[in-house]
Parts: sequence; C-alpha cells; structure tokens
Amino acid sequence: MYVVFMLNRRVCFTQSDTGAAPQNGASLSIFNPDKKTLKDLPVFLRSHLELEEINLYSDDVEKLWMRFCMNYFEVVSAGGLVVNSNNKMLWINRNNHWDLPKGKVEPGESLETAAMREVHEETGIGNLRITGDLATTYHTFEIDGVVHLKTTFWFSMIHKGGDTKGTPQAIEGITDVQWIGAPIPKKIWESTYGSIRIVINESVKELT
Repeated sequence: MYVVFMLNRRVCFTQSDTGAAPQNGASLSIFNPDKKTLKDLPVFLRSHLELEEINLYSDDVEKLWMRFCMNYFEVVSAGGLVVNSNNKMLWINRNNHWDLPKGKVEPGESLETAAMREVHEETGIGNLRITGDLATTYHTFEIDGVVHLKTTFWFSMIHKGGDTKGTPQAIEGITDVQWIGAPIPKKIWESTYGSIRIVINESVKELT
C-alpha cells in the first residue's frame, strides 16, 4: 500500500483482486484507474473540495504506483524525528505549519547523512544519533507549473542533551524551533500535515 498526500488529502494505492471498496461522501474509490485518471488527480481534487480521501485499488498495485509516479518530477528528501533526554520531540514551525525537519538529498549523499545535515541546518541542533528507520512518506507539490512528487525517508534520532535552544533557518521559512513533550498539543496536531502524522504514529508504534 502507498499513501500520497495531494493538497494535504490522502490518495491511497491498495492491492485488490476483487474491486473497489464502498465509498461515502468524503471518499471516492476507483478500481484500476486509467492513465488519464491518474494524471488528472490534482485537478479532480481541486474541483471536489468535499473529498477527504481517494482510494485507488488495483490487481497490480506496484504497476499502478509506477504509472502514477511517471507523471511527476521526483524529489528525494530525508528527515528526522528527534527525541531528547527529556523525552521531548523536536518540532519546527515552517510557513505557519508545524513540521519536522527534513530536506532534499544532495547528489552523492546518503539518506542518513542528508537527514542528519537537514536537522542540524533547519534547527541548529547538533549532537544527533540515528537510532533506526522510521517511515517513508509521499506528497505532491507544484512549482512554476511543474508537478513534483517528494519521497521523504524518515529516521528516528536522539539528541544527546536536554531542551537545547535551537536556531530556526529563516531562509527556509522556519520561524520557530521547539522541544514538545507528549501528548502533542491539539493546536500543533491540527496544524501539521497528514504525512507528518504518519511519521508520528509510526514512532508511537516503535515504542509500544
């Protein structure tokens, strides 16, 4: 199964040999969508604001996913969910949304190196150590009429310290860096992206 966020709404790709599941007013289900349907998904979502989710079913989900990806310019990114010695999580506020630090992988750079570098650049927080793979998320965006698909590889990290003061990377639209403990405040959870919620939920699974 693949989940990609388009306009901060879920588009799910699921293996199925029997067809699409029932749908309701907030979701749409399609079995074996054709190439045009895949290409027109952004336009369709913009014209159907009532939809919260689209479910795409196929008897060959890997082939369907590849067909979808061919419509986009791919960007590879890496980031980290960082926890400190006080069991607080590192958050950033980017363009008025709460987010986790991440960024583009440079040519010749490993995913792990890119994730560590981006966390440090965006937050000013060092003394980091990767403790494992966490999740892979997908979302689309558009720049100058070109549609992009960003694949972000997430790693769990620890910061060898407490509530170390961070330095927001202003050039990236970051205005705040905060260590936040559990439970995550409602105002942050509701302000963040669906892909970030996936990363947080995967982190919770690791701890249970």
